[in-house]
Amino acid sequence: MVTKYDELEIYCRMLGHPLKFSYCRATGGNTPCRKIADCWYQRIAIREFLAENFSPETLHRMTAPPKDKVVSIIELIEQAEKTKSGDS
Repeated sequence: MVTKYDELEIYCRMLGHPLKFSYCRATGGNTPCRKIADCWYQRIAIREFLAENFSPETLHRMTAPPKDKVVSIIELIEQAEKTKSGDS
């Protein structure tokens, strides 16, 4: 059951405050936070949980390195320009 640990809480080192497991397992919509295994391995059998509840493709996306910040900024600018030109 994917919601099995949702009420457990842990301190998030990336965001700097406590979060429930439910946030960690769905940070990217249907993709868990890329740090979920690092944060939760001492509290639950996280590797088994991930393998049972997420497809190999989702786990691959989760463990892929994050985009370069410059690339992300350029993509956001392009998206904003498309939205702006679509509103006119």
